Amino acid sequence: RAPLFYIYGEVQRPGSYRVERGMTVRQALAQGGGPTQRGTERGLRMHRRGPSNQLEATSPRLDDPVQPGDVFYVGDSLF
Repeated sequence: RAPLFYIYGEVQRPGSYRVERGMTVRQALAQGGGPTQRGTERGLRMHRRGPSNQLEATSPRLDDPVQPGDVFYVGDSLF
């Protein structure tokens, strides 16, 4: 079974996608069709399992690598 990441919130095509070798957060956003008109990259959050299997939420940089199981949430802009 292919390793997957998930993207939801204010993106054009929310859902699960295959993690490609060397994939960055920017490429993951592109897989989801990019933010909607209401969405913003500044509102991007990432949830990832840490070493102790705890779910950790961060604000990733666009050039950060994607790992299997990552969950991205694109928030809406304030304006």
